[in-house]
Amino acid sequence: MDIVLGVSMTPTTVRMVLVEGEKADGVTVDHDVFDVNGGDGSATLSAADQVVAAVLGTQESAAAGGHQLKATGVTWTDHSDASALRDALTAHGIDDVMLVSEGHAAAALAQAVGHAVGYDTTALLFIDRDAATLSVVKTDDGSVVKVLGRSLHSSDAMAVLSEMAAAVDAQDAAPQAMFVVGSGVDVSSVKAHLENLVSLPVSAPDEPELALARGAALAAANAPALEASTVGLAYSQDPDGTTAGSAYAGLAALPTEMAPVGTELDAFESVADDLPVDEGRKPFLLVGSALTSIFVIGVVALVISLAVSIRPTVDQRPAPAQGAVIPAAPVKPAAPAAPAPVPEAQPAPQAPPPAPPPETIKAPIPVVQEAPQPRTVVVDQQPAAVPQAPPPAAPA
Repeated sequence: MDIVLGVSMTPTTVRMVLVEGEKADGVTVDHDVFDVNGGDGSATLSAADQVVAAVLGTQESAAAGGHQLKATGVTWTDHSDASALRDALTAHGIDDVMLVSEGHAAAALAQAVGHAVGYDTTALLFIDRDAATLSVVKTDDGSVVKVLGRSLHSSDAMAVLSEMAAAVDAQDAAPQAMFVVGSGVDVSSVKAHLENLVSLPVSAPDEPELALARGAALAAANAPALEASTVGLAYSQDPDGTTAGSAYAGLAALPTEMAPVGTELDAFESVADDLPVDEGRKPFLLVGSALTSIFVIGVVALVISLAVSIRPTVDQRPAPAQGAVIPAAPVKPAAPAAPAPVPEAQPAPQAPPPAPPPETIKAPIPVVQEAPQPRTVVVDQQPAAVPQAPPPAAPA
């Protein structure tokens, strides 16, 4: 079974809802609400840690039960909560959680209600402790158009809400219904009060405290469609203190803000196309073309310079200096022209090894043996000069 997890986080409370269906369009499988106990300013961190624990626990239980968690959406009431939760998710290696603003979650829920009932457009009255925003949600693509925003820091906040609802109800092409979603307010009492003032059907979630959590699940499950169509949703979060009294007269253009807005944009584009090109666009195009030409010329010059610088290096390969460094192949053709002392000093020490073999030739040895044979006849016995005896014969 495919399930989607939605979480609504405040500094003091975390609400969770588990919805059946890949697009979170099924029944509620389970839900839970628990308080965050944090002291000394650590409520935000505690809320983030408990949300991370809840996400990890849901993933484990879904895998153990054979279910598949398709998406997870978390909405917040304070930007510091979202920042702390983002850091905690990153620290735990969780990257498949979508952080959704409260207005985004409420718009996703209003679109789902309009689709279930069959409305083409639904007025969304989103209320928190500080402001109220009235928007129109188109059911087919989920696009949101902000109509009115008011601050609730007045003595009679209910009167402000009544004026906002009556202004929308008075239009010729008013939305088909009004859907009330709140954060930290009594939505049921607001719904009961507005039902008696406007002719539009007014509805509210059956479980108001879990509405934003379910809206976060819807927004996460349908993220591509919602992100593509609700471009102006972020602005619906900012209360507009100047939209009072005379601003209600501007609501008479509400039908033109919803459907014909594309026509107005097309007309604006056609007027822009009729403007003379040489005044606004031509200089820009000329500058762009000039820059492009300079860039192309620079690239060509760089290529030519590289080619010229590479060619001499190729011609210098047979040089003697390079032949001494390159292995034996280039040394052979450069041998006659390499009178460098380094190559000649290397063969000089190699001469002594071949010298010993010729010295070991035994040819002179037999010559020496023949020479002493005639010299052995040397007469050392010269005492044979006995013929000196004649001197004694003289006295005769």
